[in-house]
Amino acid sequence: MIDSFKKELESLIREIQEKLSQIRSHRLSLSFLENLQLEIYRKNYPLKALGFISQLDHLTFRLEPYDETIISEIEAGLRNKNLGLGLSREGKSLIIKFPPITEESKKQIIKNLNEIKEKIRIKARMLRDEFLKDLKRKLEKDEISEDNFYKNKEAVDKEIENFNKKVENLFKEKEKEILG
Repeated sequence: MIDSFKKELESLIREIQEKLSQIRSHRLSLSFLENLQLEIYRKNYPLKALGFISQLDHLTFRLEPYDETIISEIEAGLRNKNLGLGLSREGKSLIIKFPPITEESKKQIIKNLNEIKEKIRIKARMLRDEFLKDLKRKLEKDEISEDNFYKNKEAVDKEIENFNKKVENLFKEKEKEILG
């Protein structure tokens, strides 16, 4: 029983890590740009599916589309994202330049981080509450002993405590990265 609960918490950790990798810091990672969704041919694609992306410096990237005929659509899609990008064409590729992050932007990003952190903790609490309801129902139906009930409850509380520590560490790491 507790193993399925652990797997669900691990899934939440992966979800957080995915979200954090998509949040911009003062040094942009390639994954931020690779996973950016663009609508091409009336369908959404991550940018990495549309072309080869290389990082020229911490704020500049080169995109070489797999299909050169869609470079204008990619450019328009990037402009529509309102990311404040500088875009220019260089031969058959697109140069994408991000502006440096301002102090105001950093404060907004940190605020968004805290919202994400709180939402993920709420999800974990809901998982915990569901698990405990199920555990209590099994105790009432005599499917588990009282000792087993308390052992499982204690194990769940310990898992939630570890989960919260992991989440806090991930967010402190990302906050440090953002603040530079």
